[in-house]
Amino acid sequence: MQEVMIGSSRQYPPGKPLLLRRNAEIVSTGAGLPDEIVTNQDLIDELGLIATARAVEFSIGIRERRRAEYSVAPSFYLEKAARECIQRANVAPEQIDRIIYARLFGDHFIPATALRVLERLGIRRGIPVMDISAACSGVMHAVEIALGFINAGDRYVLVLGGDRTAMGKEIAVKKDTRTVFLNGDGFAGILLGYSSTPKFLARYFYTDSDLSDFAYIPFGTELLNKTHAFGPAMLALTMPDGKSIHQSVLDSCRLITARLLQLAQLQIEDIDFVITSDQTYLVWQEQLRILGVPQEKSISCFPRYGNTVAAMVPLNLNEAIVTGALKRGMKVLMMGHGAGASGGGFIFTY
Repeated sequence: MQEVMIGSSRQYPPGKPLLLRRNAEIVSTGAGLPDEIVTNQDLIDELGLIATARAVEFSIGIRERRRAEYSVAPSFYLEKAARECIQRANVAPEQIDRIIYARLFGDHFIPATALRVLERLGIRRGIPVMDISAACSGVMHAVEIALGFINAGDRYVLVLGGDRTAMGKEIAVKKDTRTVFLNGDGFAGILLGYSSTPKFLARYFYTDSDLSDFAYIPFGTELLNKTHAFGPAMLALTMPDGKSIHQSVLDSCRLITARLLQLAQLQIEDIDFVITSDQTYLVWQEQLRILGVPQEKSISCFPRYGNTVAAMVPLNLNEAIVTGALKRGMKVLMMGHGAGASGGGFIFTY
């Protein structure tokens, strides 16, 4: 498979064997979705856009998305996802050894939003928690970190992802018609636990600084740059070239899949199910076409939830499990792509 990324001059590192003294497995998943459903027509009417709902669905594959209550913090929905993970695993919150949250904004930048989740779960032990930021591939990075902590002695690590990205009339930022329909609010979790037998067979990750401007949010030290004035626009997702992002996701899919299959000494025909980030429905379809995988061996929540950034992969994983499409014992290729600048994934036995 091709191992070149659009717009990049980088060489990607070879894969490394996954050497674990203590093994881990995916114990359970959960979702924390807002109740409000916003259709394409709702957005068109709210924002006064010149578009049709049918044209939007045809172009990117989305029918609706969820939108969080404006006054409700992300940690409220993260708690819902966390409790669903815990209940399905039949463990007590006090058994969790660590929480890792992949975010964009969260409740606030400091302290970590994972700390608020800890409070909401009522865990009185001062266990380590952290937030990380890697956009659409964030949960993949968090799972890799979780494997390391379980290898070092943790029993259960809770990985959470997602944030508030849906466009609402309360948010005073410029309405970019290229991206206004893409995003939705969604939150999801994956509970990883110790396994007496190896379940994770391979992992591969990369980053590419050449592509760091493909998609970004200006807020940060750019506030000190005279070319940017402080204001709501600093918090808006900026995507100068959507076509390049689309291609970077497909390039990332090729790269990660090739590395993972090589490391696991498997062929794509050995994979029973594919979980990937679905930035649009068309991106999901194109990834499967590139891999030669039928749609029946994967799942996309994009038509109902939109691009939920770090929640995309865990929401798709959760959907596959709760619908029965993904069953215990299946070999899974799971990956996430952060606009080309960051990506990674795993092959594991569910």
